[in-house]
Amino acid sequence: MSGADWDQQLADLVGAVGTRLRERTDTVERRHLEDFLAAVDEVDPGSADDEVPPTYVACFLDEPPPLPEAWACGHGWLNGGDRFEHHHPVRVGDTLTSATRLVDVVGKEGRSGRMAILTFETDFVDAEGRTAVRHVGTRIRR
Repeated sequence: MSGADWDQQLADLVGAVGTRLRERTDTVERRHLEDFLAAVDEVDPGSADDEVPPTYVACFLDEPPPLPEAWACGHGWLNGGDRFEHHHPVRVGDTLTSATRLVDVVGKEGRSGRMAILTFETDFVDAEGRTAVRHVGTRIRR
């Protein structure tokens, strides 16, 4: 890819900052929680009233993010890290609504070539309109 092509693709990505991706609604189900807990080697709390780990909402993320400007830039995805901010308890049976936003793009030149570092935020909002968990994820496109 030429330098001019990369520069345009990066400019398109920067122009997409603030874009809100599709909204989705998911319900925390006991059977999925059990699978999640087994995958992360945690013990199932066994009660529908018990709080779900904040990282459970990762099951509801669209990965990789469906952002056309990102798909046009580079050829592969790397995970640059995830952070979960816990604001309000999530329990089995809760319904969460979420939408991911692109909040930052940084272009870098690495040993393996050019890359775009994208930061996404996803707020998981409960039925009462409270943000329960915020996910901040960094994805690298190269």
